[in-house]
Amino acid sequence: MTATLATLAFLGVAGWLSGVVWFLAWFALPSRHEQGAVTLVLAVTGRTAGLPLLFSALARQSLPPRRLLAVVESEADPAFAQIAELAPTLPFPVETIVAGLDDSRSQKATNLIAALAHVDPRDDVIVLLDADIVPQDNWLSALATPALAGNADLVTGYRWHRVEGAGPVRHMVAWLDRAIALGPRFVAMGMVWGGSVAISGAALARMDLAGALSSTFSTDGAISRRARSLGLRVLTRRAVLVPTPPEGGEREAWAFKKRQLQIVHVYTPGLWAAMGVLLHMEACALPLLLLALGGDTAAGWCVALLMLIGAGRAAAHDRVGRAVGVLDRGAGLAGQVLFGMLAPFSAPFTLSLYWASAWARRIRWRHVEYEVLGPEQVRVVKRHAPGATA
Repeated sequence: MTATLATLAFLGVAGWLSGVVWFLAWFALPSRHEQGAVTLVLAVTGRTAGLPLLFSALARQSLPPRRLLAVVESEADPAFAQIAELAPTLPFPVETIVAGLDDSRSQKATNLIAALAHVDPRDDVIVLLDADIVPQDNWLSALATPALAGNADLVTGYRWHRVEGAGPVRHMVAWLDRAIALGPRFVAMGMVWGGSVAISGAALARMDLAGALSSTFSTDGAISRRARSLGLRVLTRRAVLVPTPPEGGEREAWAFKKRQLQIVHVYTPGLWAAMGVLLHMEACALPLLLLALGGDTAAGWCVALLMLIGAGRAAAHDRVGRAVGVLDRGAGLAGQVLFGMLAPFSAPFTLSLYWASAWARRIRWRHVEYEVLGPEQVRVVKRHAPGATA
């Protein structure tokens, strides 16, 4: 019994750890910086404390954007007034676009379709970004350069959760999301993350993104599927790990990760299943702990080694964060180390989040609730006031 449980637990942990090793083995900071006309596309809703931080970060970019297309669903959306307030702080033009409503797809898809109508031949690259990121000064250059140089059709990165002041749920979400960020999930499956994706003008002309987004819930999923169908070159740039500060408390952190896993379940069920296998294997550490407490010496040594490996994973995550300029400090770093040591034994808690995402037919995103029956079977069920969150 002990040997079987230990084998499964160590294989699960090794699966996650291999992603970190793979990432660090191929990681390098960008050494080439191309120039060109880059238009930013930002779909946003609600008035948020993070938007001024984002605009400030955009103003500092080493590759100055040509313009920002900021898209809201209506002038009544609080984001409309906030964008008007912040636009003068940017050293490049801001065009605010009102997208309107459509109940057959996500509001973000509707917003992006409206923005795409404003792209013109002067745009060498368009960059889609999320409103909750605070990118580094070299973010846009690192993201757009491979597309500007003709070395890739789409270039994508991933978020890196900040954990300042985080509680146990947010630490769990950050731990799991960082593990996903460091694995070969995008390279193997040609996936993009819409929070930071650059698309060359030539690729955009081939993709008919408006058509791809016309009936989808996940814009990331739709863009990934269209790129794969056309055989486009999708580059996951490891150096583009974008700081994502906390938004809300523990309840919001749980809702965020549940929604992300629901999206994975609908659009890349193979990845969702693979994550489940690793999480269930890792959870075998909990009965090992019970055996150790019951006097099983071999189980005790396995528990100690699993905790040591967890601390090592946290140290490796910290090394990655330092390399991309996103440092955990003080209690945040201590919390990640502690969670890393306890992760195998708190696996049932993580698994409860995973299995909560198995029911993916009803998903709430910001202030809108959707019924999602498939990748292109979506309808709006209920709209709340813009700015309201789950």
